Amino acid sequence: MARVALIYPPGGDPRAPRLPLPALAAALRPAGVAVDLFDLDLEGVLALLRPERLRRAAAALAARPRPEPDSALGRLAALAPDLPDTIEDALATIRDPVRFADPWRLNAARERIYDALDLVSAAAPRRLRYQTEVLRYEVEGVDPSRLSDLLAVTADPAANLFEEHWSEEVFPRLEAGGAYDLVGISLTLRWQLIPGLSLARRLRARGHRVVLGGTAIAKVGEALAGCPAFFAAFAEAVVTREGEAAMLALLDALAGDGDLGRVPNLLYRAGDRVVATPTRVEDYAANPTPDFDGLPLDRYLSPHLVLPVMLGKGCYHDECSFCDIPFINRISPKRYRLRRPETVAEDIDHLAERHGCRHFLLADEALPPRVLGRVAEALEARGRTDCVFSGYARLEPGFTRDLCDRLARVGMRRLYFGLESADQDTLDRMRKGIRVEHAAPVLRHCREAGIRFHVFSMVGFPGETEASARRTLAFFEENAELFDDPGCTLDVHELEILTDTPYFADPDAYGIRFLVPTEGRDFLFGVGTAWESTPGLTRPQIAALLDEAGARLGPLLARCHAWPPVLWPAPEEWALCAAGAWFGRDLPDRLDLPGPADPRRLRLAWNPAAWVRREGGLCRIASRRGALVLDAEWFRRLGETPGFRTSAEILRDLAGPGASPDDLRRTRDTLTALLRQRLLELHPEPEPATEAQIPRPRLPEAACA
Repeated sequence: MARVALIYPPGGDPRAPRLPLPALAAALRPAGVAVDLFDLDLEGVLALLRPERLRRAAAALAARPRPEPDSALGRLAALAPDLPDTIEDALATIRDPVRFADPWRLNAARERIYDALDLVSAAAPRRLRYQTEVLRYEVEGVDPSRLSDLLAVTADPAANLFEEHWSEEVFPRLEAGGAYDLVGISLTLRWQLIPGLSLARRLRARGHRVVLGGTAIAKVGEALAGCPAFFAAFAEAVVTREGEAAMLALLDALAGDGDLGRVPNLLYRAGDRVVATPTRVEDYAANPTPDFDGLPLDRYLSPHLVLPVMLGKGCYHDECSFCDIPFINRISPKRYRLRRPETVAEDIDHLAERHGCRHFLLADEALPPRVLGRVAEALEARGRTDCVFSGYARLEPGFTRDLCDRLARVGMRRLYFGLESADQDTLDRMRKGIRVEHAAPVLRHCREAGIRFHVFSMVGFPGETEASARRTLAFFEENAELFDDPGCTLDVHELEILTDTPYFADPDAYGIRFLVPTEGRDFLFGVGTAWESTPGLTRPQIAALLDEAGARLGPLLARCHAWPPVLWPAPEEWALCAAGAWFGRDLPDRLDLPGPADPRRLRLAWNPAAWVRREGGLCRIASRRGALVLDAEWFRRLGETPGFRTSAEILRDLAGPGASPDDLRRTRDTLTALLRQRLLELHPEPEPATEAQIPRPRLPEAACA
């Protein structure tokens, strides 16, 4: 029996398992292949967050020259001694549904986790940054789009945060049961390139036969065809597209005459050249249910197990000029290869029963409303209405109130929509294929059905004017009531240009000029915002518009979306868990003080993950989001706030006796700034019959005594 190890390397998201390994396992195991799954992304994060690792990192940082106290590194150095003692409680909070549901406890826990990862990065012998808050693995001075840089950095153990974990734990485990016939590594994200290729190199040096695959590899497949040096360093072969049939054929070839030319979707080195084999398109409708057996499903960083499933592969629209997501599917003559709705319902039912899972991400690029309706019918027919779902969709009129009600009945709890722009001409130029007038009705239907949502938007499209960009801001202003819910969120950000998009492939047609070189970069994934458009907005104009967005939208959405922080957890898995927990209910927490006539009682508390430093008669308090300087007396009084009070009482007590209207306004402005920077927390009074107040640690007052 053939033995295969499938590995998901660091650089991804440790909140839930990803589909590539389970999809391959589901194809290989029925064919008699023994498959072991290794999520080294999750394992790597947990290894870095062990208290003993953090203590060593804190000691290493303390042995270096002391950083400026008000710098980000200075804050980190001050927090470092306490992180080993608080990290286990932070991880427990993330995994506990009750504590996770408190947005303030969740915020403090995730800040500690992210600070701990920053600490390990800062203590590394080489300057690098690894983070899961916003995914990244960056090594200073390394351009991972250049093969020469990848060859150098993957040979340097000082650039590998996971070297110790691999050497002491992973490699002995891989080799304990005898040699594998094949070790497959799936790289789906560009941040996995450095750690993933470092792992491949280390495994090959230990005698393992390595094959690489995944979306990140597929995106650079054309470049790999001209890079025999890549294969000499990292892999015997590369699967450039879908891997189910390719892996089975590769195992057969290796067990037989070794002729890799019969293996589909493969690149391999033959002498001094790279050979590409014919392309094969999988019958996605016939693929088996993903097989998650063997993954550590109880260790992911979420309060519930969240599993991904797909209705189909590709995008049924697949025309947006800015989007590279459907690239991997473009080997197929069909834009969107669908599974039967009944099969999708069977997939969900099977995974729910086998793993006790009740939270699912529908991981399609865009979910067609008509198909969603049929899946809802299939789930109802099976009696499977005890799960919750989220997914990505388009703002199309097919999302009627009736359909949204049906989706909510079977567990749809959150949808992600790409508005991109509220200017129709801009939408048409980017070939988005939606109408602005459909957006608000779709969102309203979702709100009325209890389905929360997130809306993506951008400014700075090629040819966009200030007037057209402001129409996007006006859309959110005019529909602010739709977003007056903690779970209904939005963002406005700059357009980044990615490879494998029309914008990148034909920049002249859009008046685009790249500001960074693209030639000679073998593994380029995009140019980010390093481009300009003529005609179009300049970078200073785009920055001004983003500032304007905050100034215009922040006050309108201050209850739960003070710009930029929001109460609702942003990562997809966490957002779904929150949407499931708060379905049909309003989150009582808020990010601003209500009006003076509001009778609700609230309590102020310092963020226990924040850091405080005394500066004479002042106190500087800092979180990951920012810092403010307060009078020491103000700091003391905020730390001694008694019990629960109305907002009017809070302001009056802090402003002092005889405070003028201006004093009260300034006090409110200060509290608002503290809340928006997540330095201060605002807790609602618990309902006596339903909720017990949980004691919370307070920020050490001795810091500014």
